[in-house]
Amino acid sequence: MALTRLDRLLPRGAILLAVLTFGGYAMGLVRDRIFARTFGAGTELDAYNAAFVLPELALDVLVASGLTAPFVPIFLGLREGDGGDRAAHEFGQTILTLAVLVMAVASALLFVLAPFTVSVIAPGFQATADRDLYTGLFRVMCVTPLIFAASIALGEVLVADRRFLFYGLAPLLYNGGIVAGSVLFAGSLGIYGAALGAVLGALLHLGIRVVGIGRTGFRIRARLAVRTAAVREFIQLMLPKMASHPVDPLTFLYFTALATRFGAGNVSAVSFARNFQSVPVSLIGVSIAVAAFPILSAAAAAGDRPAFVRILTTNLATTGILTGGAAIALFVLSRVVISVLLGGGAFDTEDVALTAGLLAAFAVSVPLESLTHLLARAFYATHNTLIPVMASVAGLIVIVITAEALAPMVGVTAIPIAFTAGSLTKVTLLILLVGTRVRRIGISPPR
Repeated sequence: MALTRLDRLLPRGAILLAVLTFGGYAMGLVRDRIFARTFGAGTELDAYNAAFVLPELALDVLVASGLTAPFVPIFLGLREGDGGDRAAHEFGQTILTLAVLVMAVASALLFVLAPFTVSVIAPGFQATADRDLYTGLFRVMCVTPLIFAASIALGEVLVADRRFLFYGLAPLLYNGGIVAGSVLFAGSLGIYGAALGAVLGALLHLGIRVVGIGRTGFRIRARLAVRTAAVREFIQLMLPKMASHPVDPLTFLYFTALATRFGAGNVSAVSFARNFQSVPVSLIGVSIAVAAFPILSAAAAAGDRPAFVRILTTNLATTGILTGGAAIALFVLSRVVISVLLGGGAFDTEDVALTAGLLAAFAVSVPLESLTHLLARAFYATHNTLIPVMASVAGLIVIVITAEALAPMVGVTAIPIAFTAGSLTKVTLLILLVGTRVRRIGISPPR
């Protein structure tokens, strides 16, 4: 009876994803604690965090954006069509090959252009040593997007098959790689030990998904069957998503640049606070959204509007209630959380106070950001990526306007306040417009 009721409130696989996500964040906490005690909130760790921004942005724009929205609905549609598994697998192999090729070219270009990115990503780095450190770390980070490109593509196949164990283990192993690199090599290589750990973690991220794929009928092989209706539809849906997907990385690129204006340590404090804020978002919001996505896609493809509405509304309510409670707890306990989990060593009382204040401000955005993940996937399930683009762009505009207006008055705290304002804008627009897609289910084919 209890399991039946739970199935009505949560999509199958959501609890498993939540448990694995919790494990990933526990490993992430170990990572952050090692960082805090080893490096403190200073220039060295600022350079490390800044070096991630542009490679991650390239990965998000060129690969992740084209996979997270259209892949699952198209893959499942092909599987249910006349071509069956063969058509779906050929489509998946083509997308996997394209993702790796595109990211290989982008990573090579970023490696060459690394020195010229300092003024954009970290304008506050004036000393030559700081700029050189950033450039060196940046070039190491250029390896990870290539590995992640393959892993993300395989991860979407796992989501379509609802094999969430191997999908969810990957982030945990990624953080584990960073921890291993930091512990083993920080003494001899300094912050470069953590960078090498990131490469190791990316390899582990890919490796566990390869193991998971081995338990499906999908075979990893190079294929470029690009002249198909499925690939054409994929590209049509991918392009609007590519336009909006950089919004989140660009937002935190902007936050990084803004934080450097307030002195050393502010970039790291924002990064630590955001890491803690994202725990309930990923643990609850993303887990529910990912688990519900294939079910929503199947209901939309079958033209079953009542089922689609039931799945969406139930999971929106569950997400809102759970993340609302998490936000309150995070707001109240922010000082205790940061003091207990990060305080000590090079991370002094001033660092604790700064980071705790930012975390308390970020906490307000938890339910808002969580709801956007499920709402966006509701649009993707109906083969629409344009409306989430509009909402994301509107949110970014609100973020920049709010941050620039508040920064002179409240300093670095303007960052979490602006992020909340942008999230509120995005979720409001998505809620207002989702009905336009729901009404079309069962009347016309998704397009």
